[in-house]
Amino acid sequence: MGGTLDWTPLAPFGAEVTCDLASPLDDAQGAALRDLLWAHGVVRVRGQALSMARQREICALFGPVLIRAGEGEALSNASGHPATVSPLSWHADAAYTDAPFDAIALHALDVVDDASSTRFVDVAAALDRLPGWLRERMDAAMLDMVSPAMDMLAGRTCDAPDPAALKRGIFPAIRVNPHNGRRVLWPSELQTAGVVGLPWEAGRELLHAVFEVMYDPEHVLELKWRRGDLVIWDNIGTQHARGNLSDCGTRVLQRVIVGTAGVIPTLPEPA
Repeated sequence: MGGTLDWTPLAPFGAEVTCDLASPLDDAQGAALRDLLWAHGVVRVRGQALSMARQREICALFGPVLIRAGEGEALSNASGHPATVSPLSWHADAAYTDAPFDAIALHALDVVDDASSTRFVDVAAALDRLPGWLRERMDAAMLDMVSPAMDMLAGRTCDAPDPAALKRGIFPAIRVNPHNGRRVLWPSELQTAGVVGLPWEAGRELLHAVFEVMYDPEHVLELKWRRGDLVIWDNIGTQHARGNLSDCGTRVLQRVIVGTAGVIPTLPEPA
């Protein structure tokens, strides 16, 4: 391969690249792929056959590859465990920590074509769509961000007055994406328990107003999985969600994480 990358825009955002990533990328192509991701939030490349080593090489274009102890190299729905089959509400991985992942790449090793999908929203564009009064409220807000319990993966965590949390942290409701300098919304359905300083009901009402704008179906990118797909996304510039995976047939996705710190939620020690 040589020269530039061929790509087309996805709707409502994202980019689809046409190339064989099993072959080496030259410096210009690597830079082009990196620029596409940080500019468009999501990149899909179809028809790939990538080893884990090659997928990691590609992901290293975006930053350090994180290998987490105790975690396998593929996500499969075969076990039926809630973490692998339950619907997942909107979230960004490790958003409740000081080191949210920079990017995530999933490669479809074995799937039933078009039987399952991952959905994405652009959280910088969502911030731009907020009405002025709501943007001002978010500018001043701090969030109680959590990794919820396994029986709360499919809902809005803020709808419970005192949700169980495996991990938690306090973070601003608006942050700056270091990949492109854009301001992004940080609250999410799955990981935001409340607004610091507000009573539960008032915080829930405020978050619901934000979610109505963030997750407007007109602005959701849904990518249906086919064998060989590689999808890479900016984990700070986007949020993602999925539906129930118990009835979609085999679904095995090879995952690589770009980031600097591992997060494996654990329950606190008994008092």
